[in-house]
Amino acid sequence: MLVVEEMPEFPGGELEFRRYLANSITYPTVAREEVITGTVYVTFIIDKDGSVNGTELVRGLAGGCSEEALRVINKMPRWKPGRHNGRPAKVRYTIPIRFSLK
Repeated sequence: MLVVEEMPEFPGGELEFRRYLANSITYPTVAREEVITGTVYVTFIIDKDGSVNGTELVRGLAGGCSEEALRVINKMPRWKPGRHNGRPAKVRYTIPIRFSLK
């Protein structure tokens, strides 16, 4: 489902989700050396038990960025599952993960 009455929640909320991504992603060496920047789009399902499944690349980026984004999404902790009509429900997410050098 894309829309449910109660959306899944990362442990600690949206701010913790952003913090998790920022602290978990390591800029790939090849991408850094070749100054590759851009956005990777990843889709995944938060299952009825809060686990992350069905991770897929929607739009990738060279230099190891796509692989790094998938690695970080696949190792996420369980979420509080979404609910629809009072029951746990699967929910699909698509998120952008930006790679930029400062």
